Amino acid sequence: MGNKNYPVINADDLDLFVRIAKHGFVDMDYIYRFAYRGRKKRTKDERLLQLERYKYLLINRTFIPPDYTVNYRIGYKIIALGKAAIELLADYDMQAADHAAGIKISSPYRMYHQVQVSTICDILQQKYNESDRSNWEVVQILNEKEAYIDDTGNQPDAALIFKSKQSQGNAIMVFLEIERSYASNASLIRKLNGYALSISKKLYTGRISYNLVEQRVLFVTQTKLQQEALLCKLKKLDAHGLHLYVSSFQEVAKTPLDQVYTVPYVLEPKFRLLSKYPDLSLENV
Repeated sequence: MGNKNYPVINADDLDLFVRIAKHGFVDMDYIYRFAYRGRKKRTKDERLLQLERYKYLLINRTFIPPDYTVNYRIGYKIIALGKAAIELLADYDMQAADHAAGIKISSPYRMYHQVQVSTICDILQQKYNESDRSNWEVVQILNEKEAYIDDTGNQPDAALIFKSKQSQGNAIMVFLEIERSYASNASLIRKLNGYALSISKKLYTGRISYNLVEQRVLFVTQTKLQQEALLCKLKKLDAHGLHLYVSSFQEVAKTPLDQVYTVPYVLEPKFRLLSKYPDLSLENV
């Protein structure tokens, strides 16, 4: 795929445009994971440059996030839809917001955070739905606004609903918290109290059409050091009986179906995300 001639838009391009429209914007890591599957990295890079040249994509080169590899020292890239792609999707009766101004003035750290949320959600959905190793599939994802509960002030980054592939209605809701930095005790206490209240009052039950048999909270940290610090803090706090898991972005991105999730009060062994939650009363025997 050259990058000088006017592009002939194909199915892979449309898939990328739809994905970006759903999330608002993505980064290069997201594109390497989900777009143009089976194509080489260089081919993807050239296609993106071609699409940018003809206003199908907007690429904003910004800061370098923590733990970003040295190979990306040209800068972290945020990719949004350009005017040509927005008009093309409109021809297919699909609405896409124009984020041209937003990606230039928004906080790069906030955009980086939002892309990590999108990436983790799509990784979990893809891996669970395509794998024969799990009896669960992701049937619905609530974004930040949809998952917000005004009565508790609780606002997860996202909420994923996993339904059993073997039964009709039973579902598990997993609230996603992407930790951008070292969370304070006050922030964690506020989140735990909010989740405990919303679950005890069954505030999410009426929002979905599935029978919620369990609700869990997954904290995903950007670095291993943040993960260790978060586990230390959570272990000392009252979790109100919440089912909590902690993992790192790298672990979830690489092997989301494996035992890469730590329960704060049971540091070993690690667990699968949807495996039976351990009986914590036995930990104190």
